[in-house]
Amino acid sequence: MTDPMPARRTIEVDDDVYNLLQRTASTQATDINGALRYLMEVPTPRTAAEDDDED
Repeated sequence: MTDPMPARRTIEVDDDVYNLLQRTASTQATDINGALRYLMEVPTPRTAAEDDDED
């Protein structure tokens, strides 16, 4: 049994988002899909409010 080919999907994004993906792709030496994979794998930074342990 073989795995079926994944379906292709098109997602429309705002121009600002597309520009971010283009910049990320160029700095990571990849394409838009590689930039998306990179951004999904990057951990979310903690906010300053999360760093305050003084109660």
